[in-house]
Amino acid sequence: MQRQNICLTIVFILILLLPALDSVFHFSPVKDLFEKRIPYELPQFSFSRDYSKNFEKFFNDNYGFRKTLISINSKMTDKIFDESPDVRAVIGRGGWLYFDNHNSLLDAVGKAQISDELVERGVESFYHNWQEMRAKNIDYLLVIAADKSTIYPEFLPDYMKQKAPHRIDKFLTLLKKKYPDFPVIDLRPILLEAKKREIIYHQTDTHWNRRGAHPAYVEIARKLGFKPHLRSDFINKEDELVRGDISDIMNSNSMNVNYDLQPKYKPAHNYVFPTPPILKNFHRPYFVVNENKNLPVIFVYKDSYFGDLIDLISEHFSTAYYINEFPCDLNWETIKKFHPNVVIQQFWEGRIEVVLNQCQ
Repeated sequence: MQRQNICLTIVFILILLLPALDSVFHFSPVKDLFEKRIPYELPQFSFSRDYSKNFEKFFNDNYGFRKTLISINSKMTDKIFDESPDVRAVIGRGGWLYFDNHNSLLDAVGKAQISDELVERGVESFYHNWQEMRAKNIDYLLVIAADKSTIYPEFLPDYMKQKAPHRIDKFLTLLKKKYPDFPVIDLRPILLEAKKREIIYHQTDTHWNRRGAHPAYVEIARKLGFKPHLRSDFINKEDELVRGDISDIMNSNSMNVNYDLQPKYKPAHNYVFPTPPILKNFHRPYFVVNENKNLPVIFVYKDSYFGDLIDLISEHFSTAYYINEFPCDLNWETIKKFHPNVVIQQFWEGRIEVVLNQCQ
């Protein structure tokens, strides 16, 4: 009995020492976690009160065995208790996963609110953007990407019943009422129609797949007046399983078929690496050049939904600049350096409040 107690004591002490030992010897089996933020770095030592707070944040993000413990907790919550290990992620029907970002799931059930004053200010800001581009003879377009819960509400959990309107409806209704000719694409009806033919969003990711991006691309082409590559110019490809960003957030191994498109044509565009000043001044810029230098130039403020559109859109422009930012008010002094013929502002519908809160 005494020997058993000694063994239990040793095991208990070793468990307590695991974080400290791993901080020295780095034997934790889980080396990487998907976290949608950058971990805190070790602060520079000082005697200020802020140093202790910042060091605590650093320690909480970097103590030994942290990633393995989070991974074990996630798997237990998912596999044993059949619940999402992250309160922002929701397990729907048939393996479909949803993510509550910027109150997007509150939007899905019609409970997210946005003030009239904010919407009014936003409408005027976007109208000003359009008018400023028109005055400079630049084509302008606002593109709204659809949340997965809007396109696939049938796979939401039973306790979540989709209701309308969403916050974006309040913005678009006022925008169209005050300025009926405003150049905007609401992709929701287009994607709802496309969904009748095939799966257009990833089950384990927040985004559409390439088959969902294609009808969005065709609509953008129609609005801007260039001839798109039709669906017949692509081959359906569905020979791989992929994880999604929600799987990563949940630390789950959930995967889905990647319903992809492979072009039959030889792409005419190539990515170029932005210069250091560009990298310093913009968040995650993508620059693409085309073999045909006689085509126009496009400048796009975008979020992650535009990622699957880049290869499609870039075929029609001599140079394409994609900036992973979503400002409300355009700064002409910034944009004019790129000499664009077309300017697009794109963001996902759930981001409406974040965008409008930036309007001056």
